[in-house]
Amino acid sequence: MNEGSAPLPHDVRLLGDAVARLVSGDAQQALEQIKASSLLSEGKVSLMGLDAVRERLGPRWIARKQMVYEHAQAALRRRLGAHGFFLRVSETDFLVAQPAVDRMAGQAVCLNCLREVLTYFLGEAQLADCVVHEVVSIEGGQVSGQRLDAQALAAQADAAPAPEPPASPAAPSPDASLISERRWSPFVAKDGQTLRVSCQLEPVIQLKTYGMIGYRMRRSVLRQPSETPLSPAELRNLAGGDLERIDFATLARGLNRLEQERAGARAPSLILPVSFATLSSARGRSMLTEFFRAAQANVQQGLICEVCDIEGVPPSAMLAATSLIRPFCLFIVGHLSQVPQGGLVNLKDAGLQGVSIACPPGLAGDEAFEAFARAVTAAARPVVRAVLLYGVGDARQAAIASLYGATHASIAPSRPRVHYNEDRIAEPA
Repeated sequence: MNEGSAPLPHDVRLLGDAVARLVSGDAQQALEQIKASSLLSEGKVSLMGLDAVRERLGPRWIARKQMVYEHAQAALRRRLGAHGFFLRVSETDFLVAQPAVDRMAGQAVCLNCLREVLTYFLGEAQLADCVVHEVVSIEGGQVSGQRLDAQALAAQADAAPAPEPPASPAAPSPDASLISERRWSPFVAKDGQTLRVSCQLEPVIQLKTYGMIGYRMRRSVLRQPSETPLSPAELRNLAGGDLERIDFATLARGLNRLEQERAGARAPSLILPVSFATLSSARGRSMLTEFFRAAQANVQQGLICEVCDIEGVPPSAMLAATSLIRPFCLFIVGHLSQVPQGGLVNLKDAGLQGVSIACPPGLAGDEAFEAFARAVTAAARPVVRAVLLYGVGDARQAAIASLYGATHASIAPSRPRVHYNEDRIAEPA
């Protein structure tokens, strides 16, 4: 154990020497944030291993590992709440940090989550398969930990179930007032103009199957009383507090629309637009978690967080901000305001699984659209797995986009609608 770390309780033994597990590249910068905190010395960081599932599944692991990840993530979200943090750092390891609970309670949560996953996929949770480590160091791209005695930890966990993390007094409950549109819009911006936020739900399809994966919240910000839309440049010039208000108004309006238009039926998924300024603010992030909780009740498969205004954001800052919201999301994508020039290598280690972009107005004919789709996908596909094109002209252009490597699209709302079958979200190959 590292010098300076607090001693472990005497009734939980550590077995063997420290073990090192190589972390994935996009997780390393997030781990630096944990390393800089006091969580390691307090024993509040654990490593949950799924090696037993991989070994028992054998050749089936490749086909089923995404399902295993999703089940593990769901179990961790449910047990950790808004005050815990988890991140998959290797093919079989989840790192879990729980600042709001004590050392033993946090380790018990990890054990119970692991037992749930093992039971679901293997039919039982044998103690020999319950591999939980206490993380003692993060150095040089590796997480080092010491394995806990699962039998002793299980006995204590079963005798005294881990308490739920305390609720934050600063974060309101996801009640009717949270999604009340009048609470957020219209409002007076810091520069004195009155703004109103409008939000429409736009179906998004997976181009491989042409199945609808869910809806994106397509928003516009209107200057009052003229109802004139703000341009992208004008939006970027707004103060951070105004951007937060726009984000919250969008989410409130979108959730209300979803409830009205689907008559209580849950959507497959939702793509939620969030400004980077809001995501990087502790105050804004606290409110976002409540909106995300409310949104989760309206979807079948999960949420996709779409981070806007990402141009010029350092990858380390993007990764640190998105890591804190990741437990609430299936995927996190970055929204581009314009066709990238010179590639997107700056997003390689930013923790994004995809990028999205709206088709520019005035794209006339297939030739212009092909040039647009080719430029976007050529820049994006070496860096991210998913490319979402919003507002394509019709089904023909959607097919063209797929040929160039786009994975998802929405049809421009001004064009005739086509009928979609609701489909499961699939992470692109």
